[in-house]
Amino acid sequence: MLAQMIEADLLNACNTIFGSEVTASIDFLNYLQTNGLKTAYRKRALETHPDRALALGGHEGIMNEKFKEVKAAYEMLRSFIEESNKKIIRTTVYDKQKTRKKRTASQKQRYNHKKDRTDHFYTGKIPNRELLIGQYLYYSGAISWRVLIEAISWQIKHRPRIGQLAVDWGIITHYEIAKILSKKAWNEKFGECALRTGYITAFEHIALLGKQRGIQSPLCHYFIKNKVLSSSQISSCLRKQSIHNLNILRNR
Repeated sequence: MLAQMIEADLLNACNTIFGSEVTASIDFLNYLQTNGLKTAYRKRALETHPDRALALGGHEGIMNEKFKEVKAAYEMLRSFIEESNKKIIRTTVYDKQKTRKKRTASQKQRYNHKKDRTDHFYTGKIPNRELLIGQYLYYSGAISWRVLIEAISWQIKHRPRIGQLAVDWGIITHYEIAKILSKKAWNEKFGECALRTGYITAFEHIALLGKQRGIQSPLCHYFIKNKVLSSSQISSCLRKQSIHNLNILRNR
């Protein structure tokens, strides 16, 4: 069903459900969740249901047609969300199976990175400043530059979106997400745009960033999951990182 839906149909469905207050876009569709869709649908259904024609002063026949349009738009968007979620699950399972097969078929595993001569390992002294765990692992020679970048990319990919967190907290609505996205400059982060355009306060921005960091997948999970480092190696490096950062603070 999803394959038969063209972009214009989905955007038109957004306009039908959310009205002129929202600038329908692919970014908005990607942010759209079932709860937000249901809330908007209930509102539009009340505005167009033919049983309320007398109360609203509308023509029952015209309202009946509008209600049918709203219901069809809702079903299309609901199916889009459901199929998108299924695709994410299928892709995740497929990627795991594919990765497992690659590791089994080759003695030179992808993450046996110390044997990769094309990769770069840091060989100098550990910088005299506070370091995050990913930085410490790289500067101590435990991981390569490529693996560090891969781990950071993985963390960003699995990080909860600021916009959705703001909706969950009741700070903004899905309508406002669309407005923020329409005003976002190229390469500008969503939270920065929301702050710049006045949809969230500076305090809310800081709180959202803190929440995002607090529930995102820890970087160390990537190294353990992909057998870059063992749990005991990670624990040892965490202790050393803590000692390093503590010494930096004491010497200030």
